[in-house]
Amino acid sequence: MRDSREIYFRLEKLPSRAALEREWRALDAAGAHSFFLSWSWINAMLSSWPERFSLLRASRGDSTHALALVTWRHGWQAHLFPVRQAFLNTIGDPQADGVMIEHNGFALAGVEEGALWLGLLEFFAEGAFGARELVVPGMSQHKGALPREISSAENIRFAYRTDLRKVAETGVAQCVSRNTRQQLRRNLRDAGGNVAITAAKDKDEALAYFAELKALHIRSWEKRRKHHAFDNPIFEPFHHAVISTGIEDGSVELLRLEAGSRLLGYLYNFQRNGVVSSYQSGFAEEVARPGYLCHAAAMEHYAARGLLTYDFLAGTNQLKSSLGLERYELCWRRYRRPSLGVIAEQLAHWAVQRAKPAM
Repeated sequence: MRDSREIYFRLEKLPSRAALEREWRALDAAGAHSFFLSWSWINAMLSSWPERFSLLRASRGDSTHALALVTWRHGWQAHLFPVRQAFLNTIGDPQADGVMIEHNGFALAGVEEGALWLGLLEFFAEGAFGARELVVPGMSQHKGALPREISSAENIRFAYRTDLRKVAETGVAQCVSRNTRQQLRRNLRDAGGNVAITAAKDKDEALAYFAELKALHIRSWEKRRKHHAFDNPIFEPFHHAVISTGIEDGSVELLRLEAGSRLLGYLYNFQRNGVVSSYQSGFAEEVARPGYLCHAAAMEHYAARGLLTYDFLAGTNQLKSSLGLERYELCWRRYRRPSLGVIAEQLAHWAVQRAKPAM
């Protein structure tokens, strides 16, 4: 007889989209998980790759407490040994994963996240995934101990965010450094007035804003001869699906920002549980530093509405480090069961460390 306090995992064939939506939205209503694990994002993944996923369910007793998507792919360990990999809430294809999930994990409610991760890794260690590696991109740092037979490899990326309660008390200018504060005031004066924000009212207007964001984004990045998000052919149709679902329930917002009669740009943001995730942008170049003006205005806009955090997400640049008051870490992690490939990677790492000169 099962212990009603224990978490049990099982892999299932996906149910109908309507049935899955009902279950997922029930967890959304009760859970503290990120936007990237909400139905708006998950539905876009299923619409883009409908045949690729299985459902991972975590239950306690007769109640479902967590859901995630899983897919499989063949990769390599130590560039020599083939390995079957299971991917959590992502495809495992570099182009498809260019849409960039962050704050990855489970849609969950009524269960402690640490216990859930421990249960998942034990499930993986038992061989239930039929894979030697479990790949979880864009997760928050895992704090718990690993099962004895599981090792991990990770790639850490820094991200920035700001507590909007501080912004609500003093405004953005008083939260940032003196140099950034002076630049914001000078740029705002040069732009010709206070920043006005208009949010798209419905799906059609949101998609129109997204198209204008795309044009500005491409112009700016191509001018600098750099690759941009829209180079990926999957990016735009995927986000059309995200917008189409999220604009209806208020979890997606497209903003147009102007100063006087001048267009500054567009922001494409997600909202969930008090967190604003600043996902994509496109800025006009008729004024100096439009990105700073847009994000500063958006931070005050959301602070006035009582939201808690403005998250610039993974990646580092001068804008994020200037307006983001807290630096934190996201982790692209591979959990690994014992194999020749794992042993080879560990030996190679040991040899590199031994070869480094003593400090």
